[in-house]
Amino acid sequence: MILLPVLAAFTGLAAGRWTRGLVVRHSVAEGEPLRRDCPHCGAPLSAARCPGCSGRIGPPPLAVELVTALALALLALRAVWTARSGAVPAGQPPGPLPEVVTAGELAAYGWLAVVAVALVFVDAAVHRLPDRLTLAAYLGTAGLLAATALYGGRFADLLGAGLGGLALAAFYLVLFLVNPAGMGLGDVKLAAALGTALGWLGWDTLLAGAFLGFLAGGLYGVALMILRRAGRKSEIPFGPFMVVGAFAAVLASL
Repeated sequence: MILLPVLAAFTGLAAGRWTRGLVVRHSVAEGEPLRRDCPHCGAPLSAARCPGCSGRIGPPPLAVELVTALALALLALRAVWTARSGAVPAGQPPGPLPEVVTAGELAAYGWLAVVAVALVFVDAAVHRLPDRLTLAAYLGTAGLLAATALYGGRFADLLGAGLGGLALAAFYLVLFLVNPAGMGLGDVKLAAALGTALGWLGWDTLLAGAFLGFLAGGLYGVALMILRRAGRKSEIPFGPFMVVGAFAAVLASL
């Protein structure tokens, strides 16, 4: 079973190359078309460095790939640890079925991890969360969890996932309506995907993931102010902290 995290890491490296392309294409200002040419010389994009002028495009080399590999490896490590401890996820009967259902869960959380990495890098670069990526995160996660529920009869968990997505999205929508300058609609849409993943594991996990996201964002903001790199009204991308908080809660609850 120790091979599972290794395979997951190599899968993450491969998926990260695809994710890097998403990051480069979507790291544009709101309303602008997807980037398909080098911003330096106009040559068609095909790699981390422009084939025309050799200029670096997007995040540092291997940054996206390594983060994706780490995320998938951690999910796999958590699954191995749970299996070795003999724990059975809530709502699952004993026997061989939990292994199959866990595979479905890992597929769902793995998909969310890959797309979320792209969203993190895009948000950090241009302070926006593209609709295409937030929709892909939601549909892929919800679809894989629905298939897992249908196979394993975990309809209560599926209901929790659906309600969790609605609840977290509604909460962020309220924050957006109260303070549009501090929260964007992209955050609301990302919350739907993260809330679905967290709600599958229970309301405690949902609350923990949301809290950890705000805690991480708050600590980062305080650190920036202490270092005099930002003021109280400075805008920071919140998507990365939402993702970090959610995945910390997922890893603790799987």
